[in-house]
Amino acid sequence: MHWSLAIVEDILERRKADKHVVATGITPSGDIHVGNLREIIIGDTVHSALVDQGVDARLIYVSDTFDPLRRRYAFLPAEYETHVGKPLSEIPDPQGCHASYADHFLQPFLESLDKLGIKTELLRADVLYKSGQYVDVIKEAMARQADLARILTDVSGRELPEGWSPFSPLCNACGRLTAAIVTDYDPVKDEVSYECECGNAGVASFKGGGKLAWRVDWAARWRILGITIEPFGKDHAAPGGSFDTGKQISTELYN
Repeated sequence: MHWSLAIVEDILERRKADKHVVATGITPSGDIHVGNLREIIIGDTVHSALVDQGVDARLIYVSDTFDPLRRRYAFLPAEYETHVGKPLSEIPDPQGCHASYADHFLQPFLESLDKLGIKTELLRADVLYKSGQYVDVIKEAMARQADLARILTDVSGRELPEGWSPFSPLCNACGRLTAAIVTDYDPVKDEVSYECECGNAGVASFKGGGKLAWRVDWAARWRILGITIEPFGKDHAAPGGSFDTGKQISTELYN
């Protein structure tokens, strides 16, 4: 039996769903290398096996375009130090040939998928956030902040920093996602107040004004997009890793 069919038989037995969504993706923080191709080939092969079994299935590729630039990589000019912490979708293309930093590194990978005949539906994380698709799951995360903190601490074994919040505000002054602390939460207006390291104090909407912390974001995405199958690297599968926390968050918080 081909491995993809074994996966399909297992998922159909364990999860009684009328439709399955196979998800894969990457953060386009630099050149997307051949190792990242493994994940999407697995997803494409499992999706094809589902379709061959007559299952209603969808293959999506989520580009984490709203993730912050973690550091100034060696291939970036010195002035990109000022963009560290900003969402990849909001940073200019370092070579000036695409609409954003994210698109510059995403587009060549998409072209390679076309050459390989892999047909997938592209979803951009910044669009998902800005269109409001995350609002409800952010509200649930903020309302259950103590439960989330407990799960993350218990499963990962790491203490969270003082003032931790599942939602990272996007500062409307410096444009960074990594520098602000939530000071208040308004569940009626779907927004938080924050204070940023840059000295700015402001208000961030749940509709594109910030994003969920990674481990919470992953479980929330399973809920929003109805994801039932997702291949991932062994780093996520390590004990106490993001898959372990994701499973518990998905069950306890997002039902």
